Amino acid sequence: MALTKILDAAMPSGSILQIVQGTFTGTFTSNEDTNFVDIGLSVSITPSSASNKVLIGYRVCTGIISGGYGCALILVRGTTNIALGDQDGSNRTRVSSFAQSANSSAEGYKVHYQTVDFLDSPSTTSSTTYKLTARGWNASAGNFYINRSATDGDTASYTRPISTITAMEIVG
Repeated sequence: MALTKILDAAMPSGSILQIVQGTFTGTFTSNEDTNFVDIGLSVSITPSSASNKVLIGYRVCTGIISGGYGCALILVRGTTNIALGDQDGSNRTRVSSFAQSANSSAEGYKVHYQTVDFLDSPSTTSSTTYKLTARGWNASAGNFYINRSATDGDTASYTRPISTITAMEIVG
């Protein structure tokens, strides 16, 4: 019997078997407001048993111009969108998280951390990649940003945060 199977059998349900993390320390800018685009933040994990679960957590720093514009994120497993809100009506866009700016000139200097924790059941022992895609709302009038504010300059007043995605294999 493989060592992994012995460890799985000995570990109670809910035990953490492995933790992997992806980080994005650069910046990303887009004015895409029709399609969700890959922002460059991903993590891969290989579950040791198809009955195990994967707890995915992300913390993504978004910057949005002022005036009620927004940035939505979708968590994707392989090519499948997961961790989505319920469909309510026929026109609402289902997303994993969303941040919107206020109608204030100061909003362009702010950043919004979007965070989600989601327990997934990938039902596989193959390497599985989780990534984040983003789309702006009303972005044709301006960009949305990852890891920076909308207003940005090379002075001590501006910052460069980090965004992360973490995957934990949990005994099922």
